[in-house]
Amino acid sequence: MARGPGKPAALAGALLLALAARAPAGVHEVGPGKPFQRIEDALKRARPGDTILVHPLPGGAAYEKVALAVSVPRLTIRAMPSADGRRVRLDGAGFQYSGVAPVPRAIVQFEPEAGGCLLEGFELANAHNRTSNGTGVRIAAANDVTIRNCDVHHNDMGIQSNGEVGKDTGRNQRLESCAFHHNGNERRAGFNHNLYVMGTSVRMTGCEVYAPTTGHNFKSRAHFIWVEASSIHDSTNREFDLVDGDANTEAPGSHAVLIGNVIAKAKDCRGNHSVIHFGQDGGKDHRGTLFLVHNTIVQPFGAPVVELSAPGASAVIANNLFWNAGARPPQIPVLAEARNGAAIDRVTGGSNWISQGFALPRGSGLAPADNILAGGGETPPFRNAPAQDYQLLAASPARMINIGQPLAAINLPAAPGENSPPATLLQYKAPLQTEPRAFAGRPDAGAYEAK
Repeated sequence: MARGPGKPAALAGALLLALAARAPAGVHEVGPGKPFQRIEDALKRARPGDTILVHPLPGGAAYEKVALAVSVPRLTIRAMPSADGRRVRLDGAGFQYSGVAPVPRAIVQFEPEAGGCLLEGFELANAHNRTSNGTGVRIAAANDVTIRNCDVHHNDMGIQSNGEVGKDTGRNQRLESCAFHHNGNERRAGFNHNLYVMGTSVRMTGCEVYAPTTGHNFKSRAHFIWVEASSIHDSTNREFDLVDGDANTEAPGSHAVLIGNVIAKAKDCRGNHSVIHFGQDGGKDHRGTLFLVHNTIVQPFGAPVVELSAPGASAVIANNLFWNAGARPPQIPVLAEARNGAAIDRVTGGSNWISQGFALPRGSGLAPADNILAGGGETPPFRNAPAQDYQLLAASPARMINIGQPLAAINLPAAPGENSPPATLLQYKAPLQTEPRAFAGRPDAGAYEAK
């Protein structure tokens, strides 16, 4: 029987696809004496699964006006450190990151097609535009994008991302061992932040986030976030502003897990004095739970540590160490409060060490008998609190040691697409590292095991 027209061409096309799938990943090198002098030129040649290696410029000079709109999946863009260990600098000064295609809104922007990409080892600074949202890195609804070992500072925004849980976009965004600081713009004060994330899920581990110019350290409208073993401190406003987002937080399971972090307010904070807001600012519900577990939280102000502000919001507060940094009346911190239809009886937990001066919320599930309420003069023996080293010394009072509930009893949720949450409890190790917490029996209160 004669073959129908077009079948040989179809077979040839299938063969070419199969061969392409087996082809080894390419490496494209950028820098002095390399095939490419600009990262943009290497990006034009890149194919799925390739790697772009960016070498340092002489004297640590920056690659200037970098604007990468990445649409290649599974691409690695990796900086080769200089001889003295400095990151390769990408500087956006003088460029207009308009966000009007084909111009990205960020120094590096991952388009929806750019799933599975990795950006590693860069310093990204000075991204600005006329609408004050020029960004160091933007994840534009791409899935499985990882940003690792980057220093992102002095942009309008440090990180921006978007996506929707119903469309399974912006899933598994990972921020690992990065610093985000001094991002913001006075032209639109309060509307730009160190991090501003949306999408299905975001996981941050081993990062330091501090000193935004105008806004919050970490603002989220994502469906699910997990922040672990990180240092978040000295915000101009809240440390975390976890609010509503269309098509994301009204879906059940819109949780936030903050576990094993140091979260500290600056004593000279000039904006909002609360620490963590979980709820709404746009009139939508937030149908999930804030899991606040094993954090060391420093709150010197007469403002709540946790604000719930949506009818569907709840909080589990367990195994934390709350310190008032020596505050005196009238600066009496409140552990939690509820407003905007949120219910205070949906705040539960226990096994927290709570310094003198904190007021437990009336009507909540945080009972004095289930927590350690410190007496007058009882303060945590931190290694060096003025230097923000909140490691507990081995001579810590017994009332802070081995008081934590087992994680299995807290029933932490898994991120979308995952079968179970991580089983290993981590703690932050400066700079920008993590280490497993080693303990026998029950863990200690707060973000660190005493040593």
